[in-house]
Amino acid sequence: MRRRLVLIGAVLSLLLLPGVASASPVVEGDTDDPVTAAPAVSRPDTPHCTVTLADAFRSNAADGSPRFYEGTLTPPKACPGPWAKVVMDQTVTVSGRQYDRIGDLRIGGTEVWWGTTEEPSGEGHRAITYHFAKDLTPYSALLRTPQPFHGGIENYNSPIYTGVYAQTVTLTYYQADRKHPAAVTPDHVAGFGHADATPAAPAVHFTAQGLPRNITRAYLEVTLEGHACDEQWFDDVPDAVAAKYPAAGLCGKGPYREANFAIDGVSAGSAFTFPHIYSGGIVPQLWRPVVAIDTFSLHAETYDVTPFAGRLVDGGTHDLSFSFPDIGGEFTVVPTLLLYTDKNAAQTSGALTQHDVAAAPARQTTVKDIPDGVNVTVTAKRHDVTAGYVDTSAGRVYTRVERTRDYRNSDDVTGGGFTQHVVQADSGQQTSVSTVDGRVRSADRHTWSYPLTTDATANITDDQNLRISGAVDMTKTLADFTGDGRNWRPAGASREWLASSGVLARTNGVNTEADGRSKTLFTGTDDLGRPYFHYIASEHGRITENRELPRRG
Repeated sequence: MRRRLVLIGAVLSLLLLPGVASASPVVEGDTDDPVTAAPAVSRPDTPHCTVTLADAFRSNAADGSPRFYEGTLTPPKACPGPWAKVVMDQTVTVSGRQYDRIGDLRIGGTEVWWGTTEEPSGEGHRAITYHFAKDLTPYSALLRTPQPFHGGIENYNSPIYTGVYAQTVTLTYYQADRKHPAAVTPDHVAGFGHADATPAAPAVHFTAQGLPRNITRAYLEVTLEGHACDEQWFDDVPDAVAAKYPAAGLCGKGPYREANFAIDGVSAGSAFTFPHIYSGGIVPQLWRPVVAIDTFSLHAETYDVTPFAGRLVDGGTHDLSFSFPDIGGEFTVVPTLLLYTDKNAAQTSGALTQHDVAAAPARQTTVKDIPDGVNVTVTAKRHDVTAGYVDTSAGRVYTRVERTRDYRNSDDVTGGGFTQHVVQADSGQQTSVSTVDGRVRSADRHTWSYPLTTDATANITDDQNLRISGAVDMTKTLADFTGDGRNWRPAGASREWLASSGVLARTNGVNTEADGRSKTLFTGTDDLGRPYFHYIASEHGRITENRELPRRG
């Protein structure tokens, strides 16, 4: 548990001893296994081979210390490629009492998966099992040669925190054929592991070396994960408001977060993140059994940095940095460069021709009195443009990248700081247009919208007498378009929505209420562009509806 309101649920997991349930209110016991509405990773019907990295591997040694699986990953001889798809599958089983924990899988220095875990509900309850998969096809260049791997859930045991995560992790390589051709993937993957930014050291640096000399396109994939007072950064308040309610333990620095990234000290853009909520966030009952969006595999954002490609092909060492101007707690930064190269030239060259990246967004904060408290409203806008060219075997390719972000957060802080009602809107788009001799060679647009509403109230006398309640309404809307830079046609779209509410009450050391209910819906297209619909509802820890329309084709 990393903070006062949003994380108090995970701290209180140690209190969730089996209680005596009455007709009303409800005290949940065992719950169904965790579920999500997002479509499963599609798999081609081709010959395939599965490699096991971990088989029921326990996250902790006999003394309770964390341990990790590792070895060397070698492409299976029976499936040498080219591959239509490579999929990581992970199945996790856990029981007992435990926090929500962090897990990762690093292959050859590249973090190919970064996620968090389900938080088990306490001693005496049955073990829960959940499964998720991730498409690792974009990292195919990394997987073609033997690579060291290291992974697992960073978990700690004690006489109180007894939960141990058993992990089975596999990679399945699907051979390409005429019907399922080899995927178009980056020619080079440069990973850097991860690093943590803190208020004492708000900037982190990564060293890129050994990059190809013939880069034509470059993309930066970034996962940001908040901890401590930035675990739920969206309900942080200005320092003056936190000081007004010292007993509530509110986190300061305000709710807006960004990581300004630079290449060799030249600003290249501003990274952001989906507002992930972990399975102990606000109230644990919110996430049993329907977990928040992208809990098990955190959503990464991808930024087109092709205008900087000409600077990366000199064969030298380059600095990739991320700086958090208003960090309140801690952020883990997980970056990866995805690079495409010129098949007909050993060397490319180029230059950055336009660089309009603001040092800070256009931002405004207002604080006003409302009944029983204050309202804090924070707005921020960004409009950044970079452009450059790369001289390739196909000629000089100009690329212009335009990014916008429109952010608004309204937070009603009442009840002496112990109640917060947050309504946040966060949206934007990235548009990339490449031209040769004035003719459009490629044009892509990606749009995103992450609206979020949270409610949290804590009434705490001590750890044996308390009542915490909360509600979350969150959405992830994504859309992709292709075109000629002026006219756009859809290339894929999805909307994942979740609404959940929960409560936990305890009197004289006995749970008197522990209940939650959720609804979640996915509409749009899957990873093959096929229409997909999935609706799930739950109540009292049990799934009450689960409707899925089958995909066709």
